[in-house]
Amino acid sequence: MSSNRNQDAHLSNPETARDIGLLAAVARAYYVEERSRVEIAEVFGISRFKVSRLLSRAREEGVVTIEIHDWGLPDPVLSARLNEVLGLTRCLVVRSHGDDETMRRQIGAAAAAHLSETLADDEVLGVSWGRTLTATTSQLEHLPRLSIVQLTGVVAGDLDSSPIEVARHVARRSGGRVYPIFAPLITPDVETAEGLRSHADIASAMELFPSVTTALLSVGAWDKPRGEGHAVLSQVHDVLSLEDLAGAIADGCVADIAGLLVRADGSLAYPELQRRSINITDEQLRAVPRVLGVAGGAAKATAVRAVAGAGLITELVTDHALAAEIVGDDDA
Repeated sequence: MSSNRNQDAHLSNPETARDIGLLAAVARAYYVEERSRVEIAEVFGISRFKVSRLLSRAREEGVVTIEIHDWGLPDPVLSARLNEVLGLTRCLVVRSHGDDETMRRQIGAAAAAHLSETLADDEVLGVSWGRTLTATTSQLEHLPRLSIVQLTGVVAGDLDSSPIEVARHVARRSGGRVYPIFAPLITPDVETAEGLRSHADIASAMELFPSVTTALLSVGAWDKPRGEGHAVLSQVHDVLSLEDLAGAIADGCVADIAGLLVRADGSLAYPELQRRSINITDEQLRAVPRVLGVAGGAAKATAVRAVAGAGLITELVTDHALAAEIVGDDDA
């Protein structure tokens, strides 16, 4: 905005206006008409070295601005750097721009394409919940025939991002059988959890956990994002009782994945909750050959570091903001 005001002020001076006019004319010849520096020098009667200086000035003074429309496109350099830092099998980083919903759509599109290209016939795909997972599975175009199993019970809240909805999207594309868990993720006591686990339908789903070949999971972050009014980015955090919430925070929880609470060093936090939860265990999740985490936004950097360090994901699809925060690159 200030550069525009400065340019407007310069244009009131005829000599300066002619100077800026020359910058614009040279820039137009180079960027729009795609003429070489030598051609431009001949047309304007100046040296090609002056052409180079004028093109540099045009950029510096705002006569020329360049926009790169890279929304949702992969960044291979940042992907490789993030993969090296986290030590995963694969990281896929996309450039994301816009509000949170747009960011989720861009990350989800990349994750959906990655899944479509890499899943094989007769795999058992385990899913959890989350808005980014919904954005992923709603953009799936084709899948081989799969069995789909919920890895967690349901977290109260947005039904559109529930594991049942995620599983439904996948089933619609693959035509495979779905093994749902119609139960809450968190129960009030161990006895209730054990009773639900013994229910025939829930047991048939949980018995498939050791057979899962690929898991598709979101990551919840317990760090509060910078800025007033920003909520913690975790549905588990939001639905816990005050007693459980206090216990988890006191035990150092910074992340959750598939209902598992994780400390910054990768160890499990607040194991009391696991005994009352209907979900895959950490041992079972680590045994899954391929676990694809999908998350975005710099606020989830600590959480992603934690679950990667815990060995709870093997691959990650994310955006450049989260990747840059982890690798420590402010320019990314």
